[in-house]
Amino acid sequence: MQDDSMIGKPRIALLVPWIKSKGGVERMVLNLLQDKKYDIDIFTFMYDKEKTFEKFGDFDIKVIGKAKSSDFFTRGLSLFGALLTSKIPSLESYDAFIISTAGISELAVFRNRHPTTIAISHTPLRAAHTMYGYYSRTGAKNRLVLPIAAKFYRFMEKRAWGRIGYAMVFSDEVRRRLIDYRLIDGNRIFKISPSIDYSRIKAVKSHKKIIFYPSRFITYKRQHLAVEAFRASELPKKGFKLVLGGFPEDKKYFESINSMSSENVIVKGNMTEKELARLYGECYATLFLAVNEDTGLVPLESMAYGKPVIAVNEGGPKEFIQNGRNGMLVEAEPQEIAKAMNKILNKSLYQKLVNGAIRSKRHDEKRMISDFNKAMEKIMAAESEK
Repeated sequence: MQDDSMIGKPRIALLVPWIKSKGGVERMVLNLLQDKKYDIDIFTFMYDKEKTFEKFGDFDIKVIGKAKSSDFFTRGLSLFGALLTSKIPSLESYDAFIISTAGISELAVFRNRHPTTIAISHTPLRAAHTMYGYYSRTGAKNRLVLPIAAKFYRFMEKRAWGRIGYAMVFSDEVRRRLIDYRLIDGNRIFKISPSIDYSRIKAVKSHKKIIFYPSRFITYKRQHLAVEAFRASELPKKGFKLVLGGFPEDKKYFESINSMSSENVIVKGNMTEKELARLYGECYATLFLAVNEDTGLVPLESMAYGKPVIAVNEGGPKEFIQNGRNGMLVEAEPQEIAKAMNKILNKSLYQKLVNGAIRSKRHDEKRMISDFNKAMEKIMAAESEK
């Protein structure tokens, strides 16, 4: 719903494939809406107001087309169809068209053309690039279909990016991917800070015997590694508990992880923001074991709470975690993760990591908004000179 403060401001059409959880993408979109520097209209293929942030209810979310949230291929195919058939009404009346994409959403440019098109790229499609090998080994359907689907998608992807003038990214890892895949010139990529609400976070130096892994339940987040490593470590003998908490995006995977629960392995689905904050504050340390993550908000949030992170030495988290200073970087092997768990039982090392975490550079929502606005000003200035 538009208010009088929006009158005369540049208008932006922002396409977000789905708003269906309390994830980093939803938080970013909400922050842009609340900033009100631009008159932003949100378009999406799925809006689940029960599972996302309540504050979205203050805005007019325009649902166009339909996309299903189920298994990997069904979700991808339904989104693919929606992108190629759905048209944003009166797109020409906007000053810019922005697509929030983790791959595939950029295909919207075939049906929706605008002279100033920008991609907020969380990553190029992982199944066609960085995680192609991972997905191609998971199930007979993937082994048969993915090689053909990925080749076709990369063909479409190149042509879609040819119609995108600029990109914004949250990490050097994603910038590198865009350049390496020859999707866009590096001079037209703007790096902006990840979106984290530090106003609700305070460093907590006290702790309980809890190792916390907050993340959506989906196979590439590798919660199973957390359980295997925890059980192989000294921590259970010392009275520690492992808590896995997050939105069960992949229900089958969530059920498999839930079946691994025990007295000292606790699985929590659909945590509230209050529960999340409590566990961050109470935990001894956190884990982050996702496959080649694009940016990774969990390590940044964890360090803001003053809690060291044990993360796999892959992807975006390598930019924020300094091994042995504010966290530990390890190989994605249960025994290596277990060794890191054992090491942080050392009081002097643990205190060093806690102090390093508290001193770590912050990437708050104000910086994200400021970076976004500066990037938009440069883009709009460049476009006006054409």
